[in-house]
Amino acid sequence: MRTWAKKLESYTHDYVRRGGKQNRRKQVSLIVNFLEFTDAQEGLTSLHRLGKRHVINFWKTHRDMPEKSAYDYWLGLCQLWSWLGKPEKPPRPHKMDAYSDDPEANEDQPNVVLCFTEFSAAIKTARETKGMPILKLANLSGCDSTILNEIEAGQYGAATISDIQNLLKILSVNLTLART
Repeated sequence: MRTWAKKLESYTHDYVRRGGKQNRRKQVSLIVNFLEFTDAQEGLTSLHRLGKRHVINFWKTHRDMPEKSAYDYWLGLCQLWSWLGKPEKPPRPHKMDAYSDDPEANEDQPNVVLCFTEFSAAIKTARETKGMPILKLANLSGCDSTILNEIEAGQYGAATISDIQNLLKILSVNLTLART
């Protein structure tokens, strides 16, 4: 048995015995998945050597993970961090960082009202106003960069409505339909 697995067992034994058993077993399995990934990538020797870099590498490799699964993994990582006595929380996945509920985080961005008749123009203008490269928007949205280029060019062949909704949400674009 790996040394990190022995150490993890000492934390998980009591954790799984108390509280919501099904949820706790699921969290432990997600933690084990993360640790096995990290061990396969870098040869993990001790749990206390885990750091932000390991979590960021995990998120980069699993960019296509659904938001719900990423959040579940993040909660498991928060539990692991608390067991290890780490002072901060582990890094969040990009999908969770894209939306800031903190009004102070967006203070430097003035509220400007512009009207567009095409989604493509609204998305391109909002992205450029925020100074966000297409690749960063692709990472945040989960869309392929070629699809984003097509959307900005006004070609929606490979894009879905949910792709466009997600882009509008990430870029903080409000959709208003005017009566004619």
